[in-house]
Amino acid sequence: MEIDEKILSKLIEADDIKCSLYLDGKEYRLEQTRVAKSSIPVRKPTTRGGVYFSDTTAYKIKATTNDLSLIPLISKVMLGPNTDFKPLEIKTNLNIDGKSRNIILTTHLTNTMNSVTKLELHFIVDKTKLE
Repeated sequence: MEIDEKILSKLIEADDIKCSLYLDGKEYRLEQTRVAKSSIPVRKPTTRGGVYFSDTTAYKIKATTNDLSLIPLISKVMLGPNTDFKPLEIKTNLNIDGKSRNIILTTHLTNTMNSVTKLELHFIVDKTKLE
């Protein structure tokens, strides 16, 4: 896994992150995006949904969107009981060392909750890429 802890630390500190999720060539605006580092309940190296976990901590993203057209697509990409999931890209922009830089986060969707007006998405970060 290629995770840049410096980038993710800056994202954790950021107050209002403007992000977009890209799925099947379409952009979905994410709101109320929060990045956090948390422990995961893994005592030994394991796989979940074909993804290998060896760390006991992970970077997670929680975000919401008002675009409910995502709901039928979720079952095709969510990690868990579905064995045919796929990685998702989340793009954002961040000021690093005085320069505005584009950041691409490769993630996997782990959980969702939806209401009549919004969809809450939970991701785990697998890779970071700075452009």
